Amino acid sequence: MSTNAVKDAWLGVGDELEAVALKLKLHLEQETSESDDVDEVLERLAERIDDAIDAAGHAASDEAVRDDLRETGRRLVDAMGTTFHEATRVVRSMTGT
Repeated sequence: MSTNAVKDAWLGVGDELEAVALKLKLHLEQETSESDDVDEVLERLAERIDDAIDAAGHAASDEAVRDDLRETGRRLVDAMGTTFHEATRVVRSMTGT
């Protein structure tokens, strides 16, 4: 295992998180509408918070989002395992064990 394997594992985690974030963003956009009225900023903020909570709830029932989160979890565990394996290899090579 090499430093490149560790880097690749974490890049995979990043890619998965990016995909999940995009899907969550799309769910949020479906829940919101645009308004440019400055007087409504605080009201819009409260609505956006509500919308974000609603979108997260809807996203949680979206099978594609759940699949992505499962895959992200698997990649995260793999990346951590790869990182610890590489760290162990480096420490052993430095200590001669």
